[in-house]
Amino acid sequence: MTKYWTIKEFSKLTKATVRTLHFYDKQDLLVPHHRSEAGYRFYSQEDLQALQKITVLKNIGFNLKQIRAILAANQLDWISSLTLQAKVIQDNIAKLEQGLLLINHSINLYSQHNTIDWQAIATLLEVFKMTNDTMVHEWSKRNFSTTEINFFTTPEFQQQKTSGDELWLQLFTEAKALMHLEPSAQSVQELARKWMDSANSQYNDNPALGKKMWELMKSGDIPEGLIPGYEQDIVLFMNQAIAYLYSH
Repeated sequence: MTKYWTIKEFSKLTKATVRTLHFYDKQDLLVPHHRSEAGYRFYSQEDLQALQKITVLKNIGFNLKQIRAILAANQLDWISSLTLQAKVIQDNIAKLEQGLLLINHSINLYSQHNTIDWQAIATLLEVFKMTNDTMVHEWSKRNFSTTEINFFTTPEFQQQKTSGDELWLQLFTEAKALMHLEPSAQSVQELARKWMDSANSQYNDNPALGKKMWELMKSGDIPEGLIPGYEQDIVLFMNQAIAYLYSH
């Protein structure tokens, strides 16, 4: 007999949240095997394998648009795509290995002579910065046009981002504390207004780019540390809250 899981069972089995599964369904990335007459989603073994593929591809750096294309492609396209991504990962590994050598050098020097090699530490920090910058650069090239990337680098946007980082950390922290409530709850709706005010302020000169960034945040395709406090599930929760805000 074929085994099917409800969405809650499938979420528990795969560790993917219900909100993420809803999002994948809406994006036609992972559509449930079938729905009951009452509209409940049911997932199959094939859906489990598809989610495993999505998770692997996402973890090695592909965005959802690329993942959708890869899943629909033939084996040759798979190999080509994975080979390209492997090159990016190898470049980052090389930089991290250089950083590891510098860490071990600093540890040995301090152990033997009780001396800190500040030059090595400065170099180490630069290596880590270069690694992160490379990841952000590759992510930017995957998702944005040259014009959009140039907008991100303007002094005005950078100043807004610097001043807004603390606010976004606060907004994510507040949202996480409210996720046990319904998106329609008054406190969640008040927070949704704050989120929209912050986003509109940051992308006032380019609302289309702000919308594109929001879609990336919903998809989970955000480099580590780029947005303080960022978690995909919080964004999906606030997306429901914002949708309710604008529909009432």
